[in-house]
Amino acid sequence: MPIAEAEARRSGGASPPAGAFDTRAHGPLRRRWWLIALGTIAAACLIVAGVLAQIYQPAVFGGAWGASFPGLPAGEGLRPVNTFGSSNGDIYVPPQRGVFTVTESIQNSGPLAVTIEAVTVSRPQQLGTTPWPLTPAGWPMYLPEYGPRPNEGRPIAGLTLGPGQAILVGIPARMSGACHVPNGWTGLKFFYVKERFLIFTHWVAIPLGTPLIFHEPEPRGAGMACP
Repeated sequence: MPIAEAEARRSGGASPPAGAFDTRAHGPLRRRWWLIALGTIAAACLIVAGVLAQIYQPAVFGGAWGASFPGLPAGEGLRPVNTFGSSNGDIYVPPQRGVFTVTESIQNSGPLAVTIEAVTVSRPQQLGTTPWPLTPAGWPMYLPEYGPRPNEGRPIAGLTLGPGQAILVGIPARMSGACHVPNGWTGLKFFYVKERFLIFTHWVAIPLGTPLIFHEPEPRGAGMACP
């Protein structure tokens, strides 16, 4: 009898065949690698979702505009100008101390709901500038753009727009200065919407339906004209 076989019989066992492995040791290791792979994929998905959410900006111009809004001050003397041919021209806002309302519209052009946090016609301070040439003068209000409309709007802050939904927005504003430069002109071509999607918020510049034009407002001083 070979010595190796005799030793195996005395020890009560036999050597494992070539190529055999211990599945009890490799099972937990395999599960660990699967967990690491799944964790990596989940983290990558979260990063991609976060990036997409940060750049998701579905708020766009809704196609309607004007210079009046139910329940909000219309101002004095606002009228269309520069309406050459088929052009919409501009809305001229004469110098005035009081509050007037800019009526615009917002539509959710995306496939997911988005929440409107704020609306303004003055460039927000969060974008790095002081509000000019207009300053906010009250809470922006909204009405549905289509279908029956109530006699007064409701505050827009916190409104959630579903996919394709459109609203009219009344934005109260006033001139940044009580006076103006007699021969100076300025205008406004955008209004600004702060929208929220998931945990991310953005300020979006949306073109006005008709740009505003007015004498350049300035604080009271020499050579200024004051209403």
